[in-house]
Order: sequence, then C-alpha cells, then structure tokens
Amino acid sequence: MTSPPLKSPLPDDRQTIICLYCAKPNEISRKAVTINCRHCNKLLRIEDLVIKQYQARRTIDTTGIITVEKKGHVVADLVHCGGLVIRGKLKAQIVCRGPMLVGPEAEVKGDVTAASLAVGAGATLEGQYRIGPRGEPVEPPS
Repeated sequence: MTSPPLKSPLPDDRQTIICLYCAKPNEISRKAVTINCRHCNKLLRIEDLVIKQYQARRTIDTTGIITVEKKGHVVADLVHCGGLVIRGKLKAQIVCRGPMLVGPEAEVKGDVTAASLAVGAGATLEGQYRIGPRGEPVEPPS
C-alpha cells in the first residue's frame, strides 16, 4: 500500500508580507502568527491588533494593522506596523509601512513616518511627519 502524494499548499493558503525591518517580501501561510524573516532573520508578528483601553508599552510591532478605538489610549516608545487606524489617543514614535488613518476625534503625539496619511477634520496632530511612497524602505528614526 502506497502513501498518498504530498500536496503543496494551495495559493489561497499563502500570503505575502513585507518585512518591517528590511522591506523584503516573505511568503507565509495565512495561519501564521509569527515568522522569522528569511532575509534579515528578525522576528515578525503577523496579527492585527485592536486596542480598546489604556496600554503603556515600550514597543508595539506587527506587520498587521493596529487599530486604536475611541476609548483606546496608547503610550509607547515605538509603534512599528503595517497599517494604523487611530480613533482614540496615541503617543509614540510611529513607523507605518502602509496607510495611516486618523479619525476626526483622534489625538496623535509623536514623530510619524508613514507610506500615506489620511486625517479626519478635527483630529489633533503633534510632531514631525514624513510621508512617502510604499516602495521606499522606511527606517525607524534613531
């Protein structure tokens, strides 16, 4: 009796993410939560984060999207992410590889580097902003 041939993963089971640190693509399983970048060997979190209350952290990094809800309040040294939606308050140095959306009642304090920025009328922004195209590698300021 022979064993069935091994199946390679279907294209629907794979996704491509861009490393936060070296800006190179990595093909991963859709079920992955963390991986090591195959180019720079740094650990990457894949999951999206939703913050609904006060959180103080040294760093928050994920290749997913971080959402700070209206009652969410984040104080961090560095936020490094694939996308960012802010409806509440965020105080941090921000490096966002994808779009950064700031809601009309949001408050953002800190220096920001992002691929694109959309701001709702009435939002409070404080800090220096560097907005550039996605193709350029974005290095966190030192």
